[in-house]
Amino acid sequence: MNTYIIFGVLALIGIIVLISWNSNRKSKTSEIAENRTEIQKSEIRQEKRDLKLVVTYDYGEKTKIITKKATTEIIKSTMKSINWNEFHIVQLEDKNVDGYKALDVGGSLEDDGLASGLVTDNDHILLVKPLETVDQMTEILLDFLKGEDIWRNKYDYK
Repeated sequence: MNTYIIFGVLALIGIIVLISWNSNRKSKTSEIAENRTEIQKSEIRQEKRDLKLVVTYDYGEKTKIITKKATTEIIKSTMKSINWNEFHIVQLEDKNVDGYKALDVGGSLEDDGLASGLVTDNDHILLVKPLETVDQMTEILLDFLKGEDIWRNKYDYK
């Protein structure tokens, strides 16, 4: 009789362990699925962002809209085509938000120096660390294009 009780208790413990292990596995699978869903949602939000690329020159006297749907290639070619010995501002305007939001980079390599700022309806914040190269300005624009979360986590603006 004691043998049957011992086997019964061991079987009960085995069933409890199996159920516990299986539920842990399901929760991990669920977490992975949730993470994948979140990544997909982020990619969809990013794809729907239409950023207008604008170049301002002659110290704000002239403005040229390059495109209403900026891409990596367009940003790179625009930045390379500008004579940075003269003052220019390159701006990405986010049309997907209520109000106004634009990230700009600009200045000149000779006299004015280089800077970056974010302008909204209510605020204008500047990059804390001064820029030294056109490549740095291009990188900032490309990171903003990828997503504002990426840009905000990488750069310090105040």
